[in-house]
Amino acid sequence: MRHFCASAYIINPDNKKLLLVKHSDYNKWLQPGGHIEDNETPEEAAIREVYEETGIKTTLIGEHFPREDDLIRPLGIQCNRKNNGDRMIDIIYYGKPNNPDAPLKVNDESKDIGWFSRHDLEEMPVFPDVKITFDYLLRNYFGENDN
Repeated sequence: MRHFCASAYIINPDNKKLLLVKHSDYNKWLQPGGHIEDNETPEEAAIREVYEETGIKTTLIGEHFPREDDLIRPLGIQCNRKNNGDRMIDIIYYGKPNNPDAPLKVNDESKDIGWFSRHDLEEMPVFPDVKITFDYLLRNYFGENDN
């Protein structure tokens, strides 16, 4: 079975820290995201999921293509395979927080939430693609070299 999801890498531009949640099912840190609901665009799902999982309101960053009134072109589309054969097709966005100083709110899907530097990720249980994507964003949006 295929499940369509949306997620977002939210980076605070002031300190270049990434918002991550520690997912209960995987016991790893990853970007907030979840299933796209009926009659919801991937953008709307990403924004909703970030808020529901963290309490942070966000603005997605990206090019509207091919027309300005089209949806934002996603950062990527990732196909994650589960052990039962299901595929989670995740439409990934990049965004910035509207309220970075707001208190973080843990929900029932997460064990914890936090803002992390790229250096912090070296000591954390994360999927390799989290580091790859964070490096890409730091390089392409902030002009930083890979660590």
